[in-house]
Amino acid sequence: MPRPSFIARILQKLGGGLTLAALFDQGLVSGANFLTNILLARAFGIREYGVFALAWIAVLFANSLQYALIVTPMMSVGPKQDEADRPSYFGAVLMQELSFVCIAALGMFIGMQYSNRLFPEWKIAGLALPVCGATLAYLLQEFLRRYFFCTRQSKRALISDIVSYLTQVPIIFWIGSRHIATLSNALWIIAATSLAGLLACVRWFEPFTVSWSAFKGVFLRHWRISRWLAPTAFLQWGAGNLFLLSAPVFYGAAASGALRAANNIVGVAHVWFLGLDNVIPAEAARRFRHSGPAALMQYVREVFVRWGGLTLAFAGIIAAFPDFWLHLTYGGKYSQDGDVLRFYALLYLIIFTLGPLRAGLQALEYTAPVLLAYPVLIVFSVSLAKPFARGFGLNGVLFGMCCVQLIMATFMGTALYLRINRLRKEAAEEEPLFQQELNEATYKSAD
Repeated sequence: MPRPSFIARILQKLGGGLTLAALFDQGLVSGANFLTNILLARAFGIREYGVFALAWIAVLFANSLQYALIVTPMMSVGPKQDEADRPSYFGAVLMQELSFVCIAALGMFIGMQYSNRLFPEWKIAGLALPVCGATLAYLLQEFLRRYFFCTRQSKRALISDIVSYLTQVPIIFWIGSRHIATLSNALWIIAATSLAGLLACVRWFEPFTVSWSAFKGVFLRHWRISRWLAPTAFLQWGAGNLFLLSAPVFYGAAASGALRAANNIVGVAHVWFLGLDNVIPAEAARRFRHSGPAALMQYVREVFVRWGGLTLAFAGIIAAFPDFWLHLTYGGKYSQDGDVLRFYALLYLIIFTLGPLRAGLQALEYTAPVLLAYPVLIVFSVSLAKPFARGFGLNGVLFGMCCVQLIMATFMGTALYLRINRLRKEAAEEEPLFQQELNEATYKSAD
């Protein structure tokens, strides 16, 4: 056996099941997104870049719905499938995905067309068609890469992302350097490169069968998970993102540009955040199925301690020298937003905790607490988003977002702890009964 590489040995020490291919893939995706945003921020200027950020928020919202309705159930249920059931299961999942992306793209087109009625100052109605195209291609490519991670084919996910993102960045750089970058052609480029990544690797989707009975059965099982998660995708935009959306309402599109610029820097953490998110849910489900709740909790603690330590070190470095990182990345355009970057470092540290907790709940197919937390978050956000934004500016916006994520982490951690304790008590109660039945069977056999 060849000796593992230095980075592979580090990943083995950190644990969590993150492979070298998965880490490299997420590094590629996060790095490409980082460079794309940097190039567009430099090409557009703060206001126009803010408009792009607002348009892209719509695409990310559609992706959050896809994650709740399709990806999360697949990552939890897919690894538990027997070999004979895989063709019908993944065929049903694929049909769900195709139905969803068509509805999402149509809804995006209609929503962007009528955006001027609510927020005329954002001026994004003209982007309806390119946002629709970007939504369709981006969601399909994102689903395919998640499928590859679910089925332990991380190298194929990497190939898809190489085709998509290593073509996207040079084209964005070229249109920026030629001063021909527009909001519309930037979105069309993202759509085209996402489609290329999809078409290059869709042939590796395993053979599947399609039947109404399988579709219905998978849909109902997925719905037991996603019925709690799908509403949270909407409620999230009325909770934490209400603070985020309050910034352009009170301070214009330039505020979105400043927030996005700071987010881009801390977004380097997405390399391991999303890399872990690609493998943790499926690995947690496998460990729970094969070894029970104790193994699941051991795995969650392992991810918390090791990868949480890495996240803490990263956030500390960013928070210690915010002006340096802003000036290094953007020049003088955003150098006055050091406090904003500090708050983003704190925000990402809190956000990290949600990943392992959510994976634990998903492995148990118990996602109700995620939804039940949102009434509290909605009340908090509706009550305080406006005074925080008006009274404390962008710092107030980010402080509110930190509070929202901290409340969510508290709910999820408590729910996971209580559920695991309940499973342990049930197992302890069943064990004496099982032993009694075993003894009786042994006694009868002896007679």
